[in-house]
Amino acid sequence: MNGKNWGRRIKSGAEIILIAVMIFAVSAAGERKLSSAEWTRLRKGEIIREVKNEGGTQSGAWSAGLFNHPPPLMWKVITSLELYSKFIKRTTVSVLLDEQAKNKVLASKTTDANSIEKLFKGMKPGFKRIEPDGRWTVYSYQRNQLPWPVNDRWVLLEITHDDKAMKQSWKRLAGTIKQDFGSWKLSLVDKDKTLAICQIHLDLDIPATGPFVAYAMDVSLPETYRAFENMAQAYLKGKIK
Repeated sequence: MNGKNWGRRIKSGAEIILIAVMIFAVSAAGERKLSSAEWTRLRKGEIIREVKNEGGTQSGAWSAGLFNHPPPLMWKVITSLELYSKFIKRTTVSVLLDEQAKNKVLASKTTDANSIEKLFKGMKPGFKRIEPDGRWTVYSYQRNQLPWPVNDRWVLLEITHDDKAMKQSWKRLAGTIKQDFGSWKLSLVDKDKTLAICQIHLDLDIPATGPFVAYAMDVSLPETYRAFENMAQAYLKGKIK
């Protein structure tokens, strides 16, 4: 076997290992058990969170929060991706793309967010890719205004939803964020409340910002849970449908 073939095999093997690591990280984070002390904190309205640097500039976070609303409402909240820009402070743009717009973004060589957003013109709204098992996938463009030195960043995510399991999983397709993958998982507790578990892995690819990103995630996670609570209240009051 020549050197080129060995190179391709090594690259393929490395990609398989990376995918396996990502899958393990997602599943492991979702299986973490809450202690009785943590359940007490959750019922007091606290957010349980663990954030750590995963090497280089990548950080990972696991968090849990308890909502005083039933899972169907909170599932509606979490899957209302286009409303994120109205409720999540750091998100300035949140748009769902169709296949054509998604392919344009992937083919584009620019990283400028304003130029990328011009590619959305004329796209068809309401695109969903529905699998035979009922799961459905969307392409979510999100633009975030983050603190210095990160500043303005955008990412295109492929987000898959399992309505039966109430699990949302995402992975990065493109953007000025090097890596972004994770999941939300909802479950019923206390008859009419929702336990929401989130795990996320984020790499902004800026030297020496690994600890900064970990700190930012630790601060921003409670803000995200509060934003979802505000969305739930808006749905209940009929302010959004």
